[in-house]
Amino acid sequence: SYLTNPMDVIKTRLQTDTMGLYGGSIMECARATFAEGGFRAFLRGSVPRLMHKIPANGAFFVFYELFRRLLHVEDTNQSKTKEEK
Repeated sequence: SYLTNPMDVIKTRLQTDTMGLYGGSIMECARATFAEGGFRAFLRGSVPRLMHKIPANGAFFVFYELFRRLLHVEDTNQSKTKEEK
């Protein structure tokens, strides 16, 4: 999430730019963001984003495995080894 947060900051700034400060330019937005707060400006909002992403991804994997078992989905590698035996 820390790796993609700078792109998310730029995306959010471009989407909420009602004054036309960046002219729709990703590079201009990145320059202005850096001038405003340095590298730290690109990490703004990363803590709340992680507070959402960590539990959401954990729940995804729990339910993924749960439904694989409920639906009796076999791993393709395991099914090949069963056929070979």
